[in-house]
Amino acid sequence: MRISSNRRVVGWRALLLAMAILVVAPRPVPAQEYKGTKKYIYAVRGFVVVAVPAYLAADDEDKGNFCDSKTCMAMLGGAVGALVGFVIGSEVDSKNERKMAAGPNLDYTYQNVPLDITPERIAYFPGGAAVSGVGGARVVYRDGSILARGSGVRGIEDIAVVSGLDVLVVSTYANLISFPLRGDSVQGEIIDETGGGTLEAFDDRLAVAGLDSLRLLQLRRDGRSIATRELAGIENINFITDMTYARYGRVTWMLFEDKLAAYNNSFERLGELQLPAGGRSVRADGSRLAVALGSSGVLVLDATDPTLPRVVLEYTGVRFAYTADLDGDRLFVAAGPEGVAVVDISGTEPRVLGVARDVKFASDVIPTGEDEMWILDREGRRVQIAEFTQGGGG
Repeated sequence: MRISSNRRVVGWRALLLAMAILVVAPRPVPAQEYKGTKKYIYAVRGFVVVAVPAYLAADDEDKGNFCDSKTCMAMLGGAVGALVGFVIGSEVDSKNERKMAAGPNLDYTYQNVPLDITPERIAYFPGGAAVSGVGGARVVYRDGSILARGSGVRGIEDIAVVSGLDVLVVSTYANLISFPLRGDSVQGEIIDETGGGTLEAFDDRLAVAGLDSLRLLQLRRDGRSIATRELAGIENINFITDMTYARYGRVTWMLFEDKLAAYNNSFERLGELQLPAGGRSVRADGSRLAVALGSSGVLVLDATDPTLPRVVLEYTGVRFAYTADLDGDRLFVAAGPEGVAVVDISGTEPRVLGVARDVKFASDVIPTGEDEMWILDREGRRVQIAEFTQGGGG
């Protein structure tokens, strides 16, 4: 009986190991049209990996149980394993059906640039991008090289690149700090002791949104230092979620949760639009804007007249739009675990060209022209520099 007991212990340990294997089974390979067959594959796998150890654990000599043969124990254990596998496979099917619903796979190639920080923000400039997050800021160049900046700065809220001055500006609510965009020097310089949250740079100017204020600063180089001068300011203003500068009309667009407003270079309000939901980001391309609304999708606006911006198209093909950007007649939507959707918006209805799915969590995307985009993969802790074909789907 001791031998029988030992065999049972070994069998039950094998059973537990087999169920663990079920839980961490390999992810399915994405298909263009998801068939939803993983529940059956997992059920068969569950039957096999549980029935075998159940058979080994059984002893034909044991009597008195309702199932007192090796075959009965194997079938009973296999049925339990098949049920567990079916449930797990159904969840995998459901997850992948949701993931594939956004559209076909995008035919693209990419270079992954790993980061030693947890990235939160990205700001593109010709030739590269600046990234900030928990751990500081990094400058990433197109060849994959990285420069460390702001490693000792805590509480970074946003970043902006002033290309004309070769400067990276980092904001905290305590101050603004500038860093050289190029070279080996990592020394930062406090250029403003008021600080702020959201930043937007254009030419030699920097818009700084605080908790309840909005300031426009002019930056200039004074020897090796950067000097600032306040050109305009607004006090007691609502919290600004995001902002973007549109060279068309020289307008700065401010996103106040569920309201979008246009300001001229003197920070005089030109017009506004009530949004159907709280906005997460706003980006400009020519006379059009893209506003990401989270679970409510993306709005594309015609901003030819900044006093009367109007919605011309809505895209709701992803579960959650974290950010959205435009490049001509293409809309780019960072959709977290779903990847990045590239959408043709040349017609009256959006048409998905493809979805870049080889990322863990796409929190931001910036198209740079010539069929290229920079994807911020927050969970993957990397920047993905991607090139894709005009046709989209692969």
